Amino acid sequence: MYKEVFIRDFSLLGKSLEEHLNGRRDNHLLDRAFEDSLQYNPLFSTDMQKEAIRAVIEKFLMENVLTDWLIPYENKLFEKKCIVGIIMAGNLPLVGFHDFMVTMASGCRSQIKLSGKDRFLLPSLFSILCDINPYWKDRVEFIGFLPDNPDILLATGGDESAKIFESKYQNVPKIIRSSRSSIAILQGDETEGELQKLSKDIFLYYGMGCRSVSTLLIPRDYSFGLLTDVFERRRSTMVSEDYLSAYKYQRAIAAMQNSWYLDGGFYILREFMSFPPPMGVIGILKYKDNNEAEKFVNSNKLHLQCLVGKKCRFADTEVGETQYPSISDYADGLNSLEFILNNV
Repeated sequence: MYKEVFIRDFSLLGKSLEEHLNGRRDNHLLDRAFEDSLQYNPLFSTDMQKEAIRAVIEKFLMENVLTDWLIPYENKLFEKKCIVGIIMAGNLPLVGFHDFMVTMASGCRSQIKLSGKDRFLLPSLFSILCDINPYWKDRVEFIGFLPDNPDILLATGGDESAKIFESKYQNVPKIIRSSRSSIAILQGDETEGELQKLSKDIFLYYGMGCRSVSTLLIPRDYSFGLLTDVFERRRSTMVSEDYLSAYKYQRAIAAMQNSWYLDGGFYILREFMSFPPPMGVIGILKYKDNNEAEKFVNSNKLHLQCLVGKKCRFADTEVGETQYPSISDYADGLNSLEFILNNV
């Protein structure tokens, strides 16, 4: 029964959100959340917030998607007293929604520590869910501090935060995720359409996510002409002053260091410095063959989330799809639903 209620209510949440985005239903609380999010985090443009919600609807909140996802766990989904502490990142709008949904699906209660950079969207979606069914109201608590004594922990943050979480929750079953990024391996024969999709993998959400492509592996004789022409079409979406200031700073640094870079007008392409490169920079690494490219991938596996590429035996993500993970595409490859159910 619990599973059926979860599927019904979360699919109704998806329908309600879709109606609002398509202008068929007003929701002043969600509109206010868009405004507040942008005010407190200038990198969260309203369009990007809405894009994040559309991805949640399409990939997570369709009734058939939820039903298929939960088939393997038929006999394990029932109401539990177990409390899952969730420490959410704030680099992307609604980046912690999957952890929230997984915890609700498991039957556990949750204590959620929101990031200060993304503290409005999830509570507004949760309010809509509670309007659909008030039952959920007592299953979730939003807190302003790190969870004290959770039974299980799901935490996401930077490398330094991960160390703190490891120390604080030594005896708690936990999944702790630290900084990662994504790369694309280009062959040099990509079509205009493929590069257009790649530009979304790179620039959507200002490249801030672990699934954002930040580094390109390219053949040594790669020609940038078509790529820069296609990327230019993303200029109108990159309007945040915070992002543009970061780009200008990195351009000035590259010029002062007298190193090779290609200025795209709102980003720079620069030969590999670090992985991932700083905001405003797309890292470039040239390879002579696929073996050399694979060697780089293997040496950075612990910091790699998605690998995009065609004709590449070790790629794992289709071009244009990095920002649209499926419901069973778990962060860092760790099945968080199974983890919770195995540790209850």
